[in-house]
Amino acid sequence: MLVWGKISRRIPPRLAAAVSARDHDEMDSGVIGLARPQRGHFDLGTGFHGDVWLDLDALFLRPSLLRPYVSMLGDRLREHRIDAVCGPMEGGALLAHAIADRLGVAFLAAYRAPGQQGKQQGSAPAYRLPGVPGGIGEWRVAIADDAVNAGTAVRACAGLLLSRGAVPVAVAALLSLGPASAAVAEGISVPLYAAGTIQSQAWPAAECPLCAGDVPFTEPPPPG
Repeated sequence: MLVWGKISRRIPPRLAAAVSARDHDEMDSGVIGLARPQRGHFDLGTGFHGDVWLDLDALFLRPSLLRPYVSMLGDRLREHRIDAVCGPMEGGALLAHAIADRLGVAFLAAYRAPGQQGKQQGSAPAYRLPGVPGGIGEWRVAIADDAVNAGTAVRACAGLLLSRGAVPVAVAALLSLGPASAAVAEGISVPLYAAGTIQSQAWPAAECPLCAGDVPFTEPPPPG
């Protein structure tokens, strides 16, 4: 009988790296496929336009399929010695709860503040946190979102956490689109860990080159 733990130590480093890269590519393509991406010209509903549409409801349709990605992201966040995971209720909270459960840390749900939606194109959404006994001052908190593109929700959550005395230390996402890593690094100066990456572009609505070129909006695919 072969024991993998014993024979794996004999694998040459180059072969081990190739196997790791292959496994990562398979996981990357797997989580991307769950979101049924479509190319075109879309109003992302955040004050930004983009060239990729994701079905984020389909992404969470079968939670068991997300377990490998939750595990991977949890392992990355574990390195930051976090006290909690925070996520916006529009999808990110589902991932935040799953990671918090895996790591045995607190879960913080960021709820949309009443009357703050869609106030101004390109402006960050406003969130509120429920009360936490003893507060969250000096807590090390990771922020989780289903997909990060322009990073508006992530930055809004980070600002909320800072206002409560917590310290954002990392961002985790099932999907990272286009310049998301740079947007997160520039906006809140923390690393972004993503289970899958999609090449795409997003622009403030007033600066969208597709609009300037009279490219019509693409109708998102119907559910199912």
